[in-house]
Amino acid sequence: MTEFWRIALHEYKRIALKRSFILALLSVPWMIGLNVGLGFFLESGEKDHSPVGYVDHAGLLANPIPAPVSGSGKPVEFIPFPTEDEARSAVESGEIQAYYVVAADYFSTTRIDLAYLEEPGRNATRQFYDFVQINLLSDQPPEIALLATSSTNVMVRSLDGSRQFPRGGPTFGLIMPLLVSIAFLLLLLMNSGYLLQAVADEKENRTMEVLVTSVSPLQLIGGKIVGIAAIGLTQLIVWTVVCLLAIVIAGRAGIDWFQDLSVDWSIIAATAVIAIPSYVLASALMTAIGATVVSAQEGQPTGALVSVLHIIPVYLSWAIVETPNAALPTVLSFLPFTSLVTVSLRNLFGVVPWWQVAASVAIQTLWAAGALWLAGRAFRLGMLRYGQRLNWRELIKARSQ
Repeated sequence: MTEFWRIALHEYKRIALKRSFILALLSVPWMIGLNVGLGFFLESGEKDHSPVGYVDHAGLLANPIPAPVSGSGKPVEFIPFPTEDEARSAVESGEIQAYYVVAADYFSTTRIDLAYLEEPGRNATRQFYDFVQINLLSDQPPEIALLATSSTNVMVRSLDGSRQFPRGGPTFGLIMPLLVSIAFLLLLLMNSGYLLQAVADEKENRTMEVLVTSVSPLQLIGGKIVGIAAIGLTQLIVWTVVCLLAIVIAGRAGIDWFQDLSVDWSIIAATAVIAIPSYVLASALMTAIGATVVSAQEGQPTGALVSVLHIIPVYLSWAIVETPNAALPTVLSFLPFTSLVTVSLRNLFGVVPWWQVAASVAIQTLWAAGALWLAGRAFRLGMLRYGQRLNWRELIKARSQ
């Protein structure tokens, strides 16, 4: 076992110290920071908390009642002006961002004009609408006025009642399992080159003869796969920490999508337990491909096919979303490669039974064990075949050595 861990540590250091790996590791935090920054920019462009004036010719706002502000929004101050000239001067001097003019015949025409130099924030427009509405209901009991002007809270539920989310769509907490599965797929895509080179490099530079005299094929293959898996784990930890920081910052900044961060950890656990054997399965197959080809570049088309198989559920998402518990989504939940994304999509619009999750984990684990065995067998048969390809038919039919 000492040689096994030495190989794993060597493989980890060999990749972790590469400039390309460091750039790939930092690329995702950079993209997250860019997206959060863009969100701040868009959010700040839509909101302006400066005061807003109004000129009331209809007497609607003679004794104004302040309107409630939903959520964590900051209230905008509405300042009355006796004449439009005074309100215009306030806009020009920067005291207010805009002013509304309530027409004298408002109760028959509902006409309200808006004047500004720069378009006011959407929050100010929404709050003024609520301000007018609650004052129109000033003759009603306060609780009725508040109920009439409060925003509706529509909840969308699946037919079986297993999943629900607000009218605006799934919240960040509900979509988290799908993001976890995408993160694992992204790790696989980014590390596929390392996996293909796990054995191909030793075959090309003819160091295989030295290695096979010191360690067994299983130790060599297993150590390389564990080392590369540790690379993926390092990326996942760094990306998770950066994501959590971005979520906290975005939530405190008031970005609406990050306000509801409640997460169903049982669904996260279901995604993770399927993702781990799925990642090992793909890693072992990539390593086996690297053992059968002459160079890592030659194995890239076949390696790309392994990656494509994982996103088949995306192309069938229309069927999965419409009927999460139908026959097709259920079968895809058990099949290798398609299980991870399928279960994540089904959990977004329904609840996958735990027996199906357990069956999927068992199937993925068996396939992963078989892929590890196949990788070791490919290595044994092809380790001394310099410049020669190892035929897959020959690999399957050959007797174990």
